[in-house]
Amino acid sequence: MIKVLELFAGIGAVRKALINANIEHEIIGISEIDKYAIQSYNALYGETKNYGNIVEIDPNTLPDFDLLVFGFPCQDISLAGAQNGLDESSGTRSSLLWNAVNIIRHKKPKFLLMENVKNLVGKKHKQNFEKYLLILKELGYNSTYKILNANHFDVPQNRERIICVSTLNKTPISLSEGKMTTKTINDIVDKEIDEKYFMNKPFELREPSFNKNSGLIQVATLEMKATESIKRVYSKNGLCPTLTTMGGGHREPKILDNGRVRKLTPSECWKLMGFTDEDFSKVNFLSNTQLYKQAGNSICVPMLESVLKDLIK
Repeated sequence: MIKVLELFAGIGAVRKALINANIEHEIIGISEIDKYAIQSYNALYGETKNYGNIVEIDPNTLPDFDLLVFGFPCQDISLAGAQNGLDESSGTRSSLLWNAVNIIRHKKPKFLLMENVKNLVGKKHKQNFEKYLLILKELGYNSTYKILNANHFDVPQNRERIICVSTLNKTPISLSEGKMTTKTINDIVDKEIDEKYFMNKPFELREPSFNKNSGLIQVATLEMKATESIKRVYSKNGLCPTLTTMGGGHREPKILDNGRVRKLTPSECWKLMGFTDEDFSKVNFLSNTQLYKQAGNSICVPMLESVLKDLIK
């Protein structure tokens, strides 16, 4: 039995992966402040002890645990954000990494699993990532990190993320890279699509543009106002672009469906993160805005399954 603490738990992608991987575990608690994410988490797994805001957690009050998992906020690291960084004591959302480090210092769990956008090892932020690794080394951890793509773990989404795993007083482990999926968006589309998801704006068909590395097939472009950015439309025969924290507005990926352009539905986005229709049925009491946001904020479950098997085997 492995005891787990989930920081920045979101909708519980790590817990879902532990279940799918048949790893015997006990969630000793989570840390999450988004009330809608908490509702989804509890709807999926039952009422769970929530320690709340990580800034307010006293590590000395936490029970012992074996595995700490945390996908700390990426808003200040992501290329789509303002690039405010994650310097310690800077007060940015991404600087909450150092609060996780404080828990590690006090509790010294056997295993650590950290996830974030790949720009964490980009030129502007790598210094802080290397500082994180150095602190862990001083505490006795051996770490391995790799950029993994969801499309190599049987998920039809191009989604690159850095995964860093650390073991206390043990030899470093290797992480499996998987292999390119043969699935496409067409394998996850809903059987019935409400008319509200279809776009009324005109679009321009274009010669299909295939990217062999990402598996994306661009087939059309929406005609937008001068003040709006170009909206690319993808084929159901390719992969989905990276889901973002879309907030349910206008940024959902668009696909060409029987000659019409539509945005992906919330349930399709959840499936693109490795959740099932049954999972979605437990949370669809929430607004589409929250459901899109939660999918974009989550971690790809099948990728986590592979990582956890590598880490705990």
